[in-house]
Amino acid sequence: MRCFLPALPIALLALLSPGSASAHDPFEITVEASLHADRLEVQTTMGRGTAATSCPAAAGERPREGAAALEALRSRMEACGPRLHEITAGGGALRPRASSAAITEENDIEVTLVYPPPATGPLRFDAVLLKRLPEPTYGADIRVRSEDALLGQRLLRAEDSTFEIEIGALAAGTGAPAPANPPEMPSFGQYLRLGVEHILTGYDHLLFLAALLAVCRGVRSALGIVTCFTLAHSLTLVLAVFQVVTLSSRVVEPLIAATIVFVGAENLLRGEEPKGRWALTFAFGLVHGLGFAGVLREMGLGEDGGSIVVPLLSFNLGVELGQLGITLLFLPILWRLRAVPAFARHGDRGLSLVVVALGLYWMVERAIA
Repeated sequence: MRCFLPALPIALLALLSPGSASAHDPFEITVEASLHADRLEVQTTMGRGTAATSCPAAAGERPREGAAALEALRSRMEACGPRLHEITAGGGALRPRASSAAITEENDIEVTLVYPPPATGPLRFDAVLLKRLPEPTYGADIRVRSEDALLGQRLLRAEDSTFEIEIGALAAGTGAPAPANPPEMPSFGQYLRLGVEHILTGYDHLLFLAALLAVCRGVRSALGIVTCFTLAHSLTLVLAVFQVVTLSSRVVEPLIAATIVFVGAENLLRGEEPKGRWALTFAFGLVHGLGFAGVLREMGLGEDGGSIVVPLLSFNLGVELGQLGITLLFLPILWRLRAVPAFARHGDRGLSLVVVALGLYWMVERAIA
């Protein structure tokens, strides 16, 4: 109970805030393919950085700022849209009839392509944009649905970028193809991997954890911090996925950065390992859990009535495994460095200054985005 009770006031403030949709993780792309009687509509949503990387500006194009930069990116993605995916039906290529792009309320990029309806199966999607992105951790969650049913879902990676569905007779009452086999859903292992990759590429979460551990002087205090962080973000992850708690990413993302600034500043001002750090970790961990939940919400977890228990557990387990691996790597290195006199005098302060600087940068960037 030690890490729960002092944190309850802050926890309630986080949980009772009004909410809306969440922005996209920088490494996550969502693809919604909808089959209708007269068309196949494919909507791809990604963060601005991912969009700019998948469709770079032409050589010599003048850099722009603010709203002009967003409009330039939107226009570029509209032209680039047909090259995001390669789609075939019965072995023949489908060519898009229309391409449009829009900026969402969360300042993500949403590209919509309209194709002719597939006459026969199999229907095959190849997310070729993943092969143009620089990191193997980029992923695309693709969901294919008719007007009244989910036909299949899969997590795609650059090394495994295709998803194929055998479509059979027309679905009753919709005119859209029905799946010849039960829908394919992401596996336990895929959600586990997604959790590991999300924490390893979630640099703000890692910096927050590193800032907390930077002033730990013993194994017991480090274990307490890691445990409270785990309990807190697991709690809000569950509540957010079950839609008990929703909080806009426009609030969550700057708040996450603010937790980093606060912890770094406390390290600087108080010098030695602060008392009550477990409670602070739990309170701020609640906010970070809302950030983790955004990934699963973007994937539409539970929207179609399927079980969310196994995906939720496997994703959270992946997050914990990644977090544990980082902790076991970071602490021994830190404690060895403290044996060096120069680092013992200035190391903690130097690390905390870096933490505060990065946190302030992210906080301002996210507040004005």
